Amino acid sequence: MKALWRALSLSTLVVQLSCASLPWSPFDSEARTEARISEAVERVWVDDLPGAQKRISDVLEDAPGNPAALVVQACLFLEQGDLEAATRTVARLDAVAPRQPETHILQELLEERRRTPVPGWSESMRRAWVDAGAPDLEKEGLATNLTPRTLPLSPTVWENTRSAEERFVAMLADGGTEDQERWLADHLSELQDRGLMFSALEYFQPREDRPPEVRARARQVLRKRLAPLAAVETRESELPLMLLLVDTSLEAPLTQEEMAALERLASLPLYTGTPMSQLYADAERRLRASGVTHPGAGPFMAAVMSIHTAAPFWLLKRVDVTKDRLSAEERMRLGRSVWTLGGRVASGPTLLEHQLGFRLMEQGAELMGDEAQRALAASELRQGEAIRTASNQILITRWPLPSLFREWMKESVAHEWEHLGRLVEP
Repeated sequence: MKALWRALSLSTLVVQLSCASLPWSPFDSEARTEARISEAVERVWVDDLPGAQKRISDVLEDAPGNPAALVVQACLFLEQGDLEAATRTVARLDAVAPRQPETHILQELLEERRRTPVPGWSESMRRAWVDAGAPDLEKEGLATNLTPRTLPLSPTVWENTRSAEERFVAMLADGGTEDQERWLADHLSELQDRGLMFSALEYFQPREDRPPEVRARARQVLRKRLAPLAAVETRESELPLMLLLVDTSLEAPLTQEEMAALERLASLPLYTGTPMSQLYADAERRLRASGVTHPGAGPFMAAVMSIHTAAPFWLLKRVDVTKDRLSAEERMRLGRSVWTLGGRVASGPTLLEHQLGFRLMEQGAELMGDEAQRALAASELRQGEAIRTASNQILITRWPLPSLFREWMKESVAHEWEHLGRLVEP
């Protein structure tokens, strides 16, 4: 998108300076059209539907057969509940792009909306996508990118508040800058929420492109603050597991003490007690309270970054370098611990937790020599991969339908595994 805007601004500048001396270029026209379509899409995502409609109508006056513009206009009519106008636009789209997968999906989506004219988009979109042949929009979709730009939320939040917790949530949503990391590392004492302290410990793991001394200092502070909480934990294993493995070498075999600790952690009934839906709601509340009026996917990204999966991943690596050094009895004991911990992780509602948890279960079954359990875990992993592929193919973010996006996010944070699993149902 940056390249597109650069091309647009340069071509516009040249045209303004010496229009009469330059030959007409189709690229200039195409770039301007794409930029105008992008402007319309941006208006959709800030809930300015009249502004979006005006912009896309202007595009279609100049380029009446542009497929991307017709898709945007059809989605705008659908968003406003005007099925008749949407039908006319989709008919125009079918005339100029009959083989485009978006055309087939919109045709099916209109039929779904006529059959079930009630609020709710997710199931209608799923059925429309399946009925259209489940096309891979990543490979077969429109060349014009209709995905909205992801604008950083941190500048708004950092301008409006000095709260370390609110600022850190914004960093979770959009990654954070090096300067923001340094500021947060100096204000870790202001983090009081246990979940945010835990997320900060995971956030400050080493990265090649960031100063190691800042991150190491932050981890030291956070480990000291979190250790007393982990010591008295009697239900959830995620924090004790993190503190057991953080800052250990992934190439180091597990020690006898670490394997004994894993057995104790496997006896705890839960991996985490904080559902994804709560993480999402908390992030959205904090971002809106900090002046972000259109958080978009920010709360979802912050929630995803608050799912603590670093320690299970480290465990996978540590077990892998340990397994060939164990006696038969030690392999069985470690296998039971890893299998059980993997099951706790896999019980989470997200696709990430499912895949990582069943990878641990597969590893645990291999250690125990249990082929039936290993095959079960492998089957679940294949199912998860199929779901991930389908989710990438439907590309919900490429449809300028804010109400669909909000509903899709709501169902994903409630139970992503079940929600996305419907994409691959027979």
